[in-house]
Amino acid sequence: MVQRISALSPRSSYRHGQDRIGLVVWLRARLEELTRRVEPVDLLDQRFNFLPRSFRWRGDLWRVRSIERVWEQPCASWRPSRRYFEVTCGPGSCHVLFQDLRIGTWHVSL
Repeated sequence: MVQRISALSPRSSYRHGQDRIGLVVWLRARLEELTRRVEPVDLLDQRFNFLPRSFRWRGDLWRVRSIERVWEQPCASWRPSRRYFEVTCGPGSCHVLFQDLRIGTWHVSL
């Protein structure tokens, strides 16, 4: 016996709904990434010519106590590649610094 399944069966519409939710989550994450605020910082000192040690941001001097994470984001069609550093500068002050690898500028992500 052959059972026919309609294209609009509850099962297929559920799966389509899941795909749509996944797409919405992905689009929201990309939009947040695009609209995230960044500000330039002056990197004053580096450890091993790679890791940030101190930087000036909004007129204040920040010394990096520890680096929690380091990751890279490859070049996208609309943005150059970046190297990110999640740093702790003191009690309760955690920042995400990144370096634009194409031109070498440093920024803090807010």
